[in-house]
Amino acid sequence: MKHYTLISFTILLIISCNFQLKAENPPKVVQWKSIEKGLFVTEILAQKLTKISDYKVTILKIDPQYFTFHLVTASKYDSLQRTVKEWCELEGLIAAINAGMYGGKSRISNVGYMKDFDHINNPNIKENYKAMAAFNSLDNTLPPFKIIDMVNEDWGNYKEKYNSFTQSMRMIDNNRKPMLWKQKYKMRSSMVVLATDKQGNVLFVFTRSPFTPNEFSDFLLKIPVQIQTAMYLEGGPESSLYVNNGEIIIEKIGSYVSRTFAHDRNFEFRKMPNVIGIKRKL
Repeated sequence: MKHYTLISFTILLIISCNFQLKAENPPKVVQWKSIEKGLFVTEILAQKLTKISDYKVTILKIDPQYFTFHLVTASKYDSLQRTVKEWCELEGLIAAINAGMYGGKSRISNVGYMKDFDHINNPNIKENYKAMAAFNSLDNTLPPFKIIDMVNEDWGNYKEKYNSFTQSMRMIDNNRKPMLWKQKYKMRSSMVVLATDKQGNVLFVFTRSPFTPNEFSDFLLKIPVQIQTAMYLEGGPESSLYVNNGEIIIEKIGSYVSRTFAHDRNFEFRKMPNVIGIKRKL
């Protein structure tokens, strides 16, 4: 079994992160490594903004023709949080990422709306969250996986046509326009992002090195992967991506977030209540 632990184990002692290094030019061609039919991975060197980690951005590309998507929630099971690796092992998932930020009294509710078939994790639409991932469609004329732009599209037209939903924040709208977030201070973090491309593939995107959402949106639109739309899922040490198809293992573990966890010293998956995962179609 090939094992790719795609994190840096170099602990960097940073006194200040308010400096910039020379930027890398976006690649003209992206080299995809085939994991199996319909599943590909690439790593792209991104713009270097600080001396945190290696600035390699990992993208897992999933063709919905060969995989089904699953929303796994602790609220549907035993209310226990697990790492993304543990969720994959429990549910037989080939790959998984965070399903969104979470909180509430129980610490297992998605911050935005979340529903999976008959189970409702959070019934409330969060007004300033304008992206809704929808999958497990009931209508064969619709794409099997869609990120609904809740500003430019009427999400009400889709709420009865898919079985699984998770809501979060737009990074790139459905017209490929980057969303410029307004922040009180420039917060950079490790990050996991959900995206789709022009061909209808689903992209799990991870960076351990820190960006602001605006910086990362700009990067994603500059690289030649034809991203159509993207939404933010999680930042900091909770950001996680795990792949294990029986032959290749990829582990991506987040760390840095400005002010609250401003270092590169997290090397363990954090527990989380909700993940999006994939299985091979039968």
